[in-house]
Amino acid sequence: MTSPQDKKRLEALVKREDNRFCADCGCREPRWASVNLGLFICLGCSGIHRNLGVHISFVRSVNLDTWKTEQVDKMERIGNARAKAYYEANVPPGTPVPTESSSVRELDKWIRSKYEHKRYIARGP
Repeated sequence: MTSPQDKKRLEALVKREDNRFCADCGCREPRWASVNLGLFICLGCSGIHRNLGVHISFVRSVNLDTWKTEQVDKMERIGNARAKAYYEANVPPGTPVPTESSSVRELDKWIRSKYEHKRYIARGP
């Protein structure tokens, strides 16, 4: 069971400016998270993340699932701004970045490129 303190921390985290939009499509007020990647995502993108497998993206609902303190700690350490800076550091100019109105196919391609294939990650320290 998620402790009351951790519930409060999670709620505060999703209200932070950098976490108020899905890390993948920009949808407002995401209520899902990829715990191991440390980012908040929308319901639509959470389904794609689940299809990646838990070894790549371990998905939890902010409201419906139980959270361990260590998981909330990780979300505090990373968050959407840091995660995007790392996973999108080398997106080539002209690469189409999906929005919340993009097709599932476009979102799937983008998400797999970022997290499964790590095409755009930051290099070096």
